[in-house]
Amino acid sequence: MDPELEPVSAADAPVAAPAAAAEAGFTLIELLVSIAILAVLALGLTLSLPRSSSGDSDMARFQRQFDSLRQRAIAGQHTLGLVVNARGMRQARRESTPQQGTQNQGWHKQGWQISKQEQRWHGVVRFDATGTTAGARRSSGTQIPQIQVLGDGRSSAFVIRFSPRASGAPGGSCRSDGWTGLRCEAS
Repeated sequence: MDPELEPVSAADAPVAAPAAAAEAGFTLIELLVSIAILAVLALGLTLSLPRSSSGDSDMARFQRQFDSLRQRAIAGQHTLGLVVNARGMRQARRESTPQQGTQNQGWHKQGWQISKQEQRWHGVVRFDATGTTAGARRSSGTQIPQIQVLGDGRSSAFVIRFSPRASGAPGGSCRSDGWTGLRCEAS
């Protein structure tokens, strides 16, 4: 038989150094510890980054909220609203309940269910309702949303201005005439 093709027995095989075989790679434990350390460092870095406090982010959040509200009002064919104040905005939904004490069940009392969750502004926001009495309190004490969106997509007319708390950051405004939708522009 050819010596190159002969099988090598375990006794004739060259012996590798045991230390070199043990240091050839990473153990599973070392790999998991490295990944855990990197994850903790990435989390720390993410939490240490400053949150955006510009008026532009408030404007973008308001625009997304208004567009979502309008789409939901059209899809559900019901009236929705936004309560806007200097601190933030809350969603509202118009509810119809049978009025108590009436014989005719066709009469319904209209009321607003306002969310307790408020989305806070990062900057300074000024809201101007144009041509409406929205935001006034009724005699029963319930609040009427400043922005109301009907099931056909029409809304209250308004102008809302966003100013950042930090100087040098961009601000902007959003407006609606009630018919053509929302128009936002940075200043």
